[in-house]
Amino acid sequence: MHRMIEMKTLIAGGAVLLLFNVVVRGQEESPSPTAEKKSYPEVPKGYEVREETISPDGRFALVYEVRDEDSNVDPGLPNLKEIETGDGVTWKGGRGGADAKWNGSDWVAVWHHRKWGDEDLVVYQIANDKITRVEKIWPQVVKYFDRDFRERFLKQYPKESDSYTFVADDPDVKSFEFKDDKLLLNIFADNKPNLAAGPHWTAELHAVWNLKTGKFDKVDFKPGKISIRKQEDS
Repeated sequence: MHRMIEMKTLIAGGAVLLLFNVVVRGQEESPSPTAEKKSYPEVPKGYEVREETISPDGRFALVYEVRDEDSNVDPGLPNLKEIETGDGVTWKGGRGGADAKWNGSDWVAVWHHRKWGDEDLVVYQIANDKITRVEKIWPQVVKYFDRDFRERFLKQYPKESDSYTFVADDPDVKSFEFKDDKLLLNIFADNKPNLAAGPHWTAELHAVWNLKTGKFDKVDFKPGKISIRKQEDS
């Protein structure tokens, strides 16, 4: 398990899913995970591992460009290998950065943290150190919200902005959660998450994505009530 292996990158786009041997002898001997900084010799210089994204078998994780703590400037290092691009930052914990959740060591969901919520969900299946299947779930989610927003809101208020925002402001609700061979989704959208005055639209989607078929087993889309939000007194 401690054998050095050839490093292979699998996913990029603000982060890179990297194949490497994550087990470090010093890490096993340490009585506390914070007693010493973990090191991963296989990770190239200028990159760092986000421990929360390591796969259960310890062979994959998201790695990020090391951020210059004295500035908010993107370090500008090249992605190790781009398979999917994103428009988020490239450092760990930054707004727009990628995150991952594993279902065993064969399936991983990858998405981006935005200002108000999570977006751009893609699920990858991995076998024999290769991506064998890509399920782009997010476009299937967005079409439900787009249709309702255009037909129910913009037709009534055509002068309003033609955009809305996905939000995740309830810490008790998980946006994406694996359950056996399914992925459970709880997605919410709001055209004025900043509490601005004017016509207000919301909607939510609760769905079950089947990893085996690459389709929804169930979709429960719930349009919210359209209302007029008044300007709060300053």
